[in-house]
Amino acid sequence: MEAKAISSVLKRKKMRAAILGSGMLVGACLAGAGYALLGLLFTVAVAVGTLLQYLYVPMPAIAEEKFKRWGFIAGLKILYPLIGFLQWMGRGHEMKIGREIFFLEATDTETNKEVVTEDTKFEDVTVRIYRPVDLSDEERLPGIVYCHGGGWCYDAFGKYDIMIKRMLKFKTMIVIYVRYRLAPEFPFPTGIDDCFVATRYVQRNTERLNLDPEKLVLMGDSAGGCMTMNMLIRMITEAEHGLPKFKIQVAIYPFVQALDFATSSHQIFVDNNSPTFLNSTLTLKFLITYALGNVKINESEIQKLQENAHWTDEIRNSKLPNLVSSDVLPPNIERPKALKQLSKNTDSALAQKFNDTFLDVRFSPLFANDSILQKMPKTYILSAGLDSIRDDAFFLEDRLRKLNVDVTHRHWVSMDHAFLCLEFYNNSLKALEEIVDYLDTNL
Repeated sequence: MEAKAISSVLKRKKMRAAILGSGMLVGACLAGAGYALLGLLFTVAVAVGTLLQYLYVPMPAIAEEKFKRWGFIAGLKILYPLIGFLQWMGRGHEMKIGREIFFLEATDTETNKEVVTEDTKFEDVTVRIYRPVDLSDEERLPGIVYCHGGGWCYDAFGKYDIMIKRMLKFKTMIVIYVRYRLAPEFPFPTGIDDCFVATRYVQRNTERLNLDPEKLVLMGDSAGGCMTMNMLIRMITEAEHGLPKFKIQVAIYPFVQALDFATSSHQIFVDNNSPTFLNSTLTLKFLITYALGNVKINESEIQKLQENAHWTDEIRNSKLPNLVSSDVLPPNIERPKALKQLSKNTDSALAQKFNDTFLDVRFSPLFANDSILQKMPKTYILSAGLDSIRDDAFFLEDRLRKLNVDVTHRHWVSMDHAFLCLEFYNNSLKALEEIVDYLDTNL
């Protein structure tokens, strides 16, 4: 099935090239025959039609706010070739280029005049602190340490700034947004270490930060969801006597495992023609960059990883595949219409290159020991139905429930990855309100 999917993509590309080339040829012939205006109009019409065909992404029936989603994804598809061109021109790694194009440093996005911000450092780690404008020195408020998403490569600072200020309209809290260093310049595990420095600083300085030590929350989305689990694991394994504990974990469409890249959601949302920002191919690009740093991404390696060709016999015979089984998915959740043919043989070079990192608990916190995960605090999991890592949330829910952790899972079947920090979606505000309601009830 994977070979057929790749073949289908190549056919679409060849068809677009053939149509565009034929249109330009016909236009040139018309111009040469003395019909210059007609030839120009014909060429432009063919070019516009080809572009629209490239930008078109079919939206499933379950999708909400279809036009907004299509416009967002179409905009990204326009930028992807530009990133490729700049990379070809020697402007650097594609993730670094993408970061500079997609996420310019936008910090003047005041949307809540009741909130004041402070950019500072906790030791050597950059953070932004969000506080109420009228906070007194004696007041102690619930506190959130926020680890952002972006595949460990991006920091959509302006978008998160808007999101946090919107969230703080529902509840008076203090939020500490951690700006950990990013790949490819700073690969695994730099970001984890940065987040841990900031998190430890918060635990040791609750009074100075006006935080209520009994009401601390760790929150993160996507890659940040992986970070929050890492923080909790390290606080369990590197416990420091007398420090306050985090009472709640909020994991928003979290990434938790780098073992199975042929899950149902990886198979459904495989490439740029998927109705979501985070397709499987882009997910693998983030993971490879995070794991290896400033190396050129090999498309053939991505295809092999999507066939689980990195699985060794040791992996197949271990308990790990059971932790990522599609059997835990709800019966009404979408599955691929035809299952992908997975690799039956191990690509030893691929396994040697990636497995030590991918299966490191810091990279794949889902695989931490039971004795550690059963000590996790109350956990709120949010997932999106149109998302290549959709299934990770269900794997995490199943693992924690079996260890008797108090878990609440909210699945937004009609939404796509990253929708909480995309303020043009109506559901982003609704989801933030639901999270705050959960915090109100459980803090």
